Amino acid sequence: MRMPLRSGLRATTESTPAVSRWEQEWADAEATDRAEAARALRQRTRALLFLVAAWAAVVALLAAIFPLTPGFSPADAVGGTVAATVTAAVTLTWVPLVDRSLGQLPAAGAGDALVFVAALSSAGAAAIHLAVAKTHFDEYTLFGLFFVGSGLAQLAWPIWLLFRRWRPLLLLGAAGNALIVVLWGVDRIWGLPLGPTPWQPDPVGFGDAATSGFEVLLVAACIALLFRGRGGTLRRVPMLALTGGALALTTLSLLSVIGVGASVLTPTE
Repeated sequence: MRMPLRSGLRATTESTPAVSRWEQEWADAEATDRAEAARALRQRTRALLFLVAAWAAVVALLAAIFPLTPGFSPADAVGGTVAATVTAAVTLTWVPLVDRSLGQLPAAGAGDALVFVAALSSAGAAAIHLAVAKTHFDEYTLFGLFFVGSGLAQLAWPIWLLFRRWRPLLLLGAAGNALIVVLWGVDRIWGLPLGPTPWQPDPVGFGDAATSGFEVLLVAACIALLFRGRGGTLRRVPMLALTGGALALTTLSLLSVIGVGASVLTPTE
């Protein structure tokens, strides 16, 4: 009776290392797969970030040289409309494309409706700020530098936000854009204490009003994200509707910058 018992115990003891080795090999294989997947995701994210940065450089260039044709005249409504549409489309279409491409990145802000609204609003405001920088350089160098700086910041900020939802970044976006809106309001009500015409209010134009609208929307989205943590899930139809609305508003604002349709669109200074 004892021999079978020892034999059975020995068989059980001998089978245990085999099972352990199999489980360890399975765990090692899973760890390798996870590491390879993480490495592939990092490489894809770096490549996408490089492409978006290159796209942003093109956006800044297009907005800076808008309306793209030497000797442009406001009478050339067709040429101005084409240039404004192309510039607005290049400026805004990267937002939904990047949002859809970052769904697997754990820390990304992509896929969130409020993040999308903030990013789209920032891109629209950036295009208008960069487009008016030329005229402000002619008026007063400090004004031109302000519009270039604010435009570039508003172009870089949504890229960072889509790739990484970060609370300090939301605070920075809310505070910075709120200050720009306040500065715009002071300039339109009382005027600024510097420049060629100190304390002389500037008229409200269509483009600068639209820019302030974008910035107010951005601030509201950032505050909501700071208090709620997350917004709703971004669906395809609302995404397309928001992009189309922002595209139309940015195009009209750019037309007001160059004086096309001045009878309908109040010129932007």
